[in-house]
Amino acid sequence: MALSTLANHYQALDPSTRNVLAVSAGVTTAYVFFGCLRDFLHKRRLHAIVARRQAERSESLGNAEASSHKTTEARRNEIGHMDYNTLSAALKSGSVSPTEALHTYQWKALEAHRSTNCITLFIKEANEWAAELEQNPPEPRPPLYGMPISVKECVPVKGYDGTRGYVNECYMPNDRDSVMVEHIRALGGIPYVQTNVPQSLLAYSCYNPVYGTTNHPDHKDRTPGGSSGGESALIGAGGSLLGIGGDVGGSIRFPCHFCGIAGIKPSHMRLSHRGVLGSVPGRPLINASDGPMARDVHTCVEFLKTVWSDDFIHQRDPYTVPVPWNERHFQKGTRYRIGYYTDDGWFTPTPALQRAVRETKEMLEAMGHQLVPFQPPRIEDAVSMFIGAVCVDGGRYLIDKISNDLMDPRYGPMLGLYKLPFWVQSLIALLVKPIYPRMAHSLTAMPRTTSELRKKYEAIEHYRFEYIDAMQKQGIDAVLSPVTVTPAPHHEVPVKLFSVISYTGIYNLLDFAAGTVPVTHVTQKDDEDLDKYPTSDPWYRLAKSTTKGALGLSVGVQVAAPPFREEVVLRIMQDIENHHKQTDY
Repeated sequence: MALSTLANHYQALDPSTRNVLAVSAGVTTAYVFFGCLRDFLHKRRLHAIVARRQAERSESLGNAEASSHKTTEARRNEIGHMDYNTLSAALKSGSVSPTEALHTYQWKALEAHRSTNCITLFIKEANEWAAELEQNPPEPRPPLYGMPISVKECVPVKGYDGTRGYVNECYMPNDRDSVMVEHIRALGGIPYVQTNVPQSLLAYSCYNPVYGTTNHPDHKDRTPGGSSGGESALIGAGGSLLGIGGDVGGSIRFPCHFCGIAGIKPSHMRLSHRGVLGSVPGRPLINASDGPMARDVHTCVEFLKTVWSDDFIHQRDPYTVPVPWNERHFQKGTRYRIGYYTDDGWFTPTPALQRAVRETKEMLEAMGHQLVPFQPPRIEDAVSMFIGAVCVDGGRYLIDKISNDLMDPRYGPMLGLYKLPFWVQSLIALLVKPIYPRMAHSLTAMPRTTSELRKKYEAIEHYRFEYIDAMQKQGIDAVLSPVTVTPAPHHEVPVKLFSVISYTGIYNLLDFAAGTVPVTHVTQKDDEDLDKYPTSDPWYRLAKSTTKGALGLSVGVQVAAPPFREEVVLRIMQDIENHHKQTDY
């Protein structure tokens, strides 16, 4: 009936009007059709790129396996049981050759990859670099002579992509090494493999449409963290002794905590970030920092002692600050006054993470450090500053990049939310604020205008001095805290639970040095204590559900100190590790 009435109305129109409507309908139909066709062809091209890269990856893995078998399995097992110091000494003495070390860690990386999917590509030139070191061994042997070192995929290696998990950025190889890779090679090290990252880098999970999902070394249903998740999975599974990660909101510290390894994010001007394309380029004040990740703190210490022993970094990148290694700050026996907190007032950690801080506090006191309660100022405001400044443009760059790419469906809800006009986000925030005030606060964190962005930057500058003032009033040298809220969560959780970055993101906001060291595991008592954990909003309920049953998962603590005090952080981390591993560094 309705169609009949509509047809009658159409016939009643004069011919010129009918012609205009017919042309308009035709143009609209053609526009929609060609738009759909364009999108279909674009997606087909992207899928073809993924298929091509997957084939190349399989070939890369196969070549590495063939290369690794040139050293006997017995010899690989022997070398693979050496720690960093032992292998370094063996390489320098000549009892292990660079080629044997490389073959061993190609093999061990492949073993790790089979259970975690952590590798993007092996660096084929590594075989040539190892052979060159053997044929023309420098005298004296440089500090990293022959040491295989893994690198996060976004750290530029000449001739290799840094896709950041975007299909569109495949086959755009770097035309030069990053300063970090260049320095490693100058010191005799051998970058041998690239590791996986989440799409966009701005997540503490680890999946993308190019290389797929990377799993926790011990639990395939849980994430190894992100964005340096490929590194943590590789190192945690024994496939690397030392790797280079990157951190703009916890991307070294989350993965280390989840996988039971150690790592540190230096203040951003102490290591060069030249040539490294971050999650959101053009972002001032909140800067990404590359840093070491390893099975233990001692390896991180040895690496940073080495790279900060000369002015190579500053010569290659004058925008870095030439601060050499400060042995006085790291000297064994140095005691510090450390502020600590188990809850930042924004998001209460699950029981195991609070217990980890309490036990570490008692242990450090027994070693002679002075521990005092400390409450970071205005964490709710700091979270808003971080979210607004880390995205810079209200999320536009990320939305455009992911929308024009293949998108993992797990990103859908978050991307859909930030695609909404600001006035709709503000309306949703207004409606949910009485029930879920934290969610409302996060929804209004993005700057709407350049004026609002300027105010965010001004607020960050003031907050940095406010935080330092709070530390100085208590005479605090460093801060001990949880790394986050949960142990390693299930793969789908991080994109829904971004608000836990209050524990790590604050130290990017402040540009502090911050590191993570494993101290305990989730116990049965921790699991039982979850019954008393808050359930007042969906975030708390999700944190509780993903932690329930997480028995045995690793738990770390975070140590942070003001810029250029990395040695203070490392001394405290080393003391913690010495206690747990009964070492004496």
